[in-house]
Amino acid sequence: WHLGKYCAPAQSHTPGATPPLLPRRHARLTKMPAFTLETRGDVKGTQQIKFGTLEIKSSTTVQGWKISGTVLPATPVITKEGPGKFTPGAEVNVEVANKDGVTIFLDNLQLVPDKKFAPRFKIAKKIVVGDATFACDATFAMKGNTAEKATPSTKQILKLTCKAPKVAGFSPTMKYDSGKDTATLEVAGAVDKATVTLKGDFDVPKKSKKSLSATIAYPLPQGIKAKVEIKDDKSGKLELTKDRFTLEAPMGKGFKAPTPADLVLKIKFTKNFDAPAKAVAKVDTKVIAAPVKKFNKGRK
Repeated sequence: WHLGKYCAPAQSHTPGATPPLLPRRHARLTKMPAFTLETRGDVKGTQQIKFGTLEIKSSTTVQGWKISGTVLPATPVITKEGPGKFTPGAEVNVEVANKDGVTIFLDNLQLVPDKKFAPRFKIAKKIVVGDATFACDATFAMKGNTAEKATPSTKQILKLTCKAPKVAGFSPTMKYDSGKDTATLEVAGAVDKATVTLKGDFDVPKKSKKSLSATIAYPLPQGIKAKVEIKDDKSGKLELTKDRFTLEAPMGKGFKAPTPADLVLKIKFTKNFDAPAKAVAKVDTKVIAAPVKKFNKGRK
């Protein structure tokens, strides 16, 4: 006589005996990773409407490593002639980083079946020289990497970045890209209410200038932010941003004024989704006494 799996065999049910002990089971709630949906719709004049970006992001931490995934589904384009050509698909990227500044980039995982895959590796460190601290990082991309474009790279690529301490209120940043043989110097700082950024790209093998640009960002009334970018070929753009909306007016070479068809209205939308907890059965290390059927005296 016993209660199924919750009791020991009947012969152990003797008067004065200690009830058998069994593991205790209970449900444990495990938090599933949340994810974020980010979209941006671009309306170009009266000619075209498209999703500028559509991203689904999620991240979790495993054994001290932060794993972040991004999915970018293909987006359709609608023109005044009708829907444009659309090819279904998605770009899948994963980043794995630890607290020591090491990051592994797994770019375009959707190309793995086509044998187009090569990761990138990044190491970020702070270097102290006297009283000055330099924030530096190095990124190495293996031959065949597709971070820049879907076509695999034909050589290994090394990118270096070093941000120096402020000088007279301006922060200089130096960059080098072996894939483009380009060195970049960028200086950014605040002048009154404006933020000014000066940038120069230089061809390393030819020891010559590639391009120069200046960007000025300035806050306007009613929470509007204005940004003007001017390049050395006298082209650039003007941006006005208010909350989720950005109006972009590009300027052609020689300060050519934009036409209504050149104006682009960008609308951003971000939504965070908190995934529900999932119940997982777990066996506790503690034990409980199994219930034992009690009987009247004289009954066998």
